[in-house]
Parts: sequence; structure tokens; C-alpha cells
Amino acid sequence: MMDEFLKPGSLALDLVSAGAVFSGFLLGLLLIRALWMRVLRPFVARTQTDLDDTILTSLRGLVLWGVFMLGLYYALSSMEVLQSKPRFIVLMGKTFGIAWVALAVVAAIRLFSAFMGWYVRKEAAHPEHARDLSHQASLLQKVVTFLALVLGLLYVLRIAGVDISPLLASGAIGGLAVALALQDTLSNLFAGFFLNIDRPVKVGDFVKLESGEEGLVQEIGWRNTKICMLANNVVVVPNSKLSQSTLTNYYLPRQELSVPVPCGVAYDSDLQRVEDVAVEVGREVMQRVPGAAPDWQPVVRWKEFGDFAINFVTVLRAREFTAQFALQSEFIKALHKRFNQEGIEIPFPIRTVIMKSPSPDPQTQTSRT
Repeated sequence: MMDEFLKPGSLALDLVSAGAVFSGFLLGLLLIRALWMRVLRPFVARTQTDLDDTILTSLRGLVLWGVFMLGLYYALSSMEVLQSKPRFIVLMGKTFGIAWVALAVVAAIRLFSAFMGWYVRKEAAHPEHARDLSHQASLLQKVVTFLALVLGLLYVLRIAGVDISPLLASGAIGGLAVALALQDTLSNLFAGFFLNIDRPVKVGDFVKLESGEEGLVQEIGWRNTKICMLANNVVVVPNSKLSQSTLTNYYLPRQELSVPVPCGVAYDSDLQRVEDVAVEVGREVMQRVPGAAPDWQPVVRWKEFGDFAINFVTVLRAREFTAQFALQSEFIKALHKRFNQEGIEIPFPIRTVIMKSPSPDPQTQTSRT
């Protein structure tokens, strides 16, 4: 009885060997789980970034499923009784191939979703564009999920023996037709994608377009960008045009900017005294005006000998673009008041007009004589 049980090729011996192989993989699965709990998770918890935590957490269940499928595949492959059935071997290969494709698609979707979730959480420290970024990340996740499912389905059909060449050809022709019909829309979509990747501007930046409009970036969508101007009007710019135009970002490399205020004094003024007064007034104004940079030391630079005055520029500092207007206004008022107190003259434009009478015509003089 025992000899028949251990006879090579018997079903009982195949079941025992398959069970042993599968048990070995189950033991490996338990070892992987213990390695995760005792080694990997404490290690990634000590790293400076939480991206590795996010990736490992998203893949943990899939790794266990992968080990389980490997164990089942090798267990079935070790059974000699099944080796004599080619149709079953082919069916088993296709079944496990489809299962591996499904596992790979799920892993790709999970990895991308985990990365986008981590990126959105990291950028949530900037609340001015967190909502906009969350919307874009959600849309991008849907696009990537759709592409992964389509590619996975095509690969499954190929494994199942279906000729996908006609599908690819018709898809290419249909894609070309759609691309031609939606050329402008796709151009804006790709431009919006690269604007979000390269990020020459972001929500909250104050920019000036090549056409002259300037304002605060309110929203960067996939098709267009909305810019709120100082007059509280919104300019909608297609992303394709925005990516191709030259623009000035007043918030790069940082938000602080210099505010030059021009002025002129009479030629008989004491220039050193004028400079001291302007610096003192600038320092006082920058201490009390909201939006000014109080640590900045105002600078006076003499510019030119003008037609009726010696012109100079006082350089102040504002924390961001829109704060310069109040700073410049308050400085002009304070400087004018202080110049009046100090007796420093800001001259009016002066023009000397010389009137000359026309010389008499020699022929007229001769005729009169």
C-alpha cells in the first residue's frame, strides 16, 4: 500500500510534492511579513521622507499576493500527472499570465496614486494652490488609471491568443482623427501639463504678460490659466499661448522687490543734506507702512543733471509686488512734507523763451528810399 502511495507519477505523491512546494512559499510569505514588520517598517520610519512609507504600504498586499501566486504556480507545475496534459499546461500558463498582468496593472495604479497623494500632502503647506493642485492630481490619476487599464486589457487579449493588430491599427487611425479634431484642446492640455511640471508660475504669483496685462495668478487649469488683475478683472489665457509667451514673474526668485522713487531738487541745494533727509524719511516710512521690508536700508543714487533740477532716485524695498504702491505713495507724501520743513526746493519746470524780431528785408528798405 505504501509502495503504491510513493510510486513515481502517482496522484498521491504529486499532491504531497505540490503541498510541500506550496508550504515552502507560504513559509516565505510569513518570512516576508515578519521582515516587513520588524525590519522594513522601522527602517523607513526613520528616514527623512515619508515617500518610502507610502510606496511600501501601497505594495505590501500586492507582494503577498505575488508570492502566493508563485507558490501556486510552482506547486501545480511540480505535479507529474499534469505534465501529461498539454491543454491544461497551456490553460494554466494563460491563466497565470492574465493574473500577473492584473497584478502589475493594480501595482502601477497604486504606485502612481500613492505618489500623487504624497505630492499633494507635501504641497499642502502652500494653501494658496493646494486646492488647485488636488484637482489636477485627481484628474491626472484618472487619466493614468484609464491608460493602465487599456494597456492591461490589450496585453490580456494578446495572452488569450486574440490578434490585437486590427485593434491597434483602428485605434491609431481613430486617435489621429481625434487628435486633428481636438488639436487646440490637446495643445492646451499638454501645455497645462508642462506648466504644472516645470512651474514657471504658480497660483499666487504676480506676473506680467507679454501683451501687457499683469495680475495675480488665480488658477492654473488643464486648458487655461486665470489671472486676476489689479482692477479685480480676470484674464483667461490659454495654456498654449501662456507657455509660448515671454512673461515676468515678480515673485521669482523671491517676492521682495526694489521700489525706486524718482525726485529732483534745485541746483543750489546741499546734495549731502538732501541725501540724508531722503534716507531718514525712507527709513521712517518703511518702519510704519505695512508690506514694506523694515530691515532694508534705503539708498539714494544721484542720476543726472536735468534741465531744471538735479535728479536722484531713492530705492526702497517692498515685501511683494502690490505693496509697492502704498509704500511709494507714503514716501512721496512724507518726503514732500520734510523738504518743505527743511527748505529744500523741488523746482518747477523752467523754460526761457527769447523773442527775436525778424530782420528787415533789404529790398523793402531800398524801395522806401
